[in-house]
Amino acid sequence: MASHYFKARKSFDFRPHPFAIGTIKGVPSGYEDNHFLLKIYSIKKVVFDDYYQYHLEYYLSVENRNEKEFFSHVWHIVSGRIDYFKAQDPFSSKHALHISNIKKLEEFLDFLAPLDKWNIRPNDMLIKEKDEEIARLRSEIEILRNKLVDLEKYEVSVKPMIQDEHLPTFIDLLQQMKNLSLPNGRKLLVSDHESPYYKMVSKYFVYNGKDIPVNTVRNYFVQKDPKDSMKGVKIPQEKKLFEIIPKNQG
Repeated sequence: MASHYFKARKSFDFRPHPFAIGTIKGVPSGYEDNHFLLKIYSIKKVVFDDYYQYHLEYYLSVENRNEKEFFSHVWHIVSGRIDYFKAQDPFSSKHALHISNIKKLEEFLDFLAPLDKWNIRPNDMLIKEKDEEIARLRSEIEILRNKLVDLEKYEVSVKPMIQDEHLPTFIDLLQQMKNLSLPNGRKLLVSDHESPYYKMVSKYFVYNGKDIPVNTVRNYFVQKDPKDSMKGVKIPQEKKLFEIIPKNQG
């Protein structure tokens, strides 16, 4: 077992790293764990990960060390100190301080929990966590099942088929519909995006007996950039066979 898990402040270092443990005189031998825990009481939750990684990198800088041993050591000293504080006299003058320390240490354990890749934590904790995960997954499955049932309402057994190389013709009609205006001057169809149109065609129509790839239809709705002559697909004039004319103009 390694004799030093944590990076200590050098004696009389007046500009130590904020995560280095100890005082201006360093760390007395055998008190490294205490100073590691003391630092937890004074730092914010948002830097727990940085604090852990700082000391982990130091620990792993020595050959033949691994994170499992480091994590195990940190978990046990933190949980052990919580047990110690909980065992103290609740009527002690330091009771308020003990409660504060317990809260901070429990927050640190909450941070450590997702890092436990080796199931080092107590079995009852692991079982409770797994049960909660199972319950969460079951809830998600139920939500997804309900969504699937709802989506199946919109499935069709037989899709309308666009024939004789006239997919561009159909797209031309759809694009005309996009531009139609009502008698009051407002657009008949309003959408901030083109995707509903090309996704609808891809999902609910077939072309010459085959499903239509969404990107194939999408190319007809891409606004062609003059600087990019390859962008978008233009409908050939000979495929524009129909014209939608408002009734009052017919």
